[in-house]
Amino acid sequence: MAIILTKKSRTRISIRAAVALACLGAGGAFAPLAAFETPQERSAATYLGALTEGKNYHVAARMRSDGNMLIFIVDTKYGKFQVDGVELTRVFIQELTALDELERISQSDTFAKSLGRSATAPIRYGANLVVNPVGTVRDSLSGVANMFDRAGASLSDPNADRATTADSLLGIDDARRELAVALGVDPYTNFPPLAQKLTDVASATAAGGLSVKAALAAIPGGVAVIAVSSVSTVQSASETLRDKTSAQIAQEVKATLLQLNVSPDTVNRFVNNRAYTPADLLITTRALAQLSANNTEAFIDRAADTNSRSVAFFERRRAELMSTRSRELGGIVDFINVGGFALNRNRAGNVIALFPCDDIAWTAITERAVTAITRDLPHDGTVARNPILATNGAVTPMASREFQKLGWQVVHLK
Repeated sequence: MAIILTKKSRTRISIRAAVALACLGAGGAFAPLAAFETPQERSAATYLGALTEGKNYHVAARMRSDGNMLIFIVDTKYGKFQVDGVELTRVFIQELTALDELERISQSDTFAKSLGRSATAPIRYGANLVVNPVGTVRDSLSGVANMFDRAGASLSDPNADRATTADSLLGIDDARRELAVALGVDPYTNFPPLAQKLTDVASATAAGGLSVKAALAAIPGGVAVIAVSSVSTVQSASETLRDKTSAQIAQEVKATLLQLNVSPDTVNRFVNNRAYTPADLLITTRALAQLSANNTEAFIDRAADTNSRSVAFFERRRAELMSTRSRELGGIVDFINVGGFALNRNRAGNVIALFPCDDIAWTAITERAVTAITRDLPHDGTVARNPILATNGAVTPMASREFQKLGWQVVHLK
């Protein structure tokens, strides 16, 4: 989720580097190796193009870099937000676009007529929930092929189920997931205005007997979905997110991680971390399963400690890139703890630090982190050649030179 900017938070945010620390960590004191550079402001349009302006938002024309991520300010009718990173900003813009479309659905004639025909349905159904709970369950779940799977998943791990019992019984949770996936957003978004509007529209469609398909058809010009990244988005897991409850997704995530020899305690910490949405958990875990590297425990243990949305998204993107770019990096075979981070080794024994940063500059944070990580690299013969920094973002010439002085090879992922 984006960060709401208030007068007090602006000061804190100006010195906060959550994603910067996620990218490169923090080390101890040491003698400076070089002068630092100051990242320059850029044009937001360079990275977002026409997406800088929408019906319910405006991205500030200039954005800054903290030396690791590009930081955008998005002014919306719901408040002003700071968003860390190009890809998370694109996700946020898609959420704002979906929110606008949901508002258009709720204002459409089709939607109003459907609700008008069944205005008392929620009241009758609500009464039925009280006087005939067995009948209600039967009515709500009739025709749902995976009813028993849903029930078993929810009962076995109630903490992982992010839908209320009432929403499940009334069909609201199903409608909410279908709406979200059709609009190209996470059904479990933690952007409050979108989360609330998804629930409102899903509740109304379920009560009024209006199908999600019919509701979406009320949007003039159809649904607008933007491409978020070159690797994957929520769309890559859309079928599962549409058809499975959060509890069912948690079951898949747990089973997959246990097969990768992650300890049950670490798995539970990861699954129950609310910085990750069920979509994040699913996409991250599927990527790790595809990678199938040894000691996945190290990555999940680190990821389970995440306490912010931007860093959770960063860890998800790391997993995706590891999975899809492994061959380019010599074949990732395992995870290794270095300097407090779960880095990788390839078949040749090179240590790989793959970080999806936007813009790596040689700042004090970068210098501290890289030096600390370098000092913690194994020196027992397991490193065949220079360690590798791999990133899909930019690295300034100065930063490249300083990495090379410390023995690192910089690899730009296309």
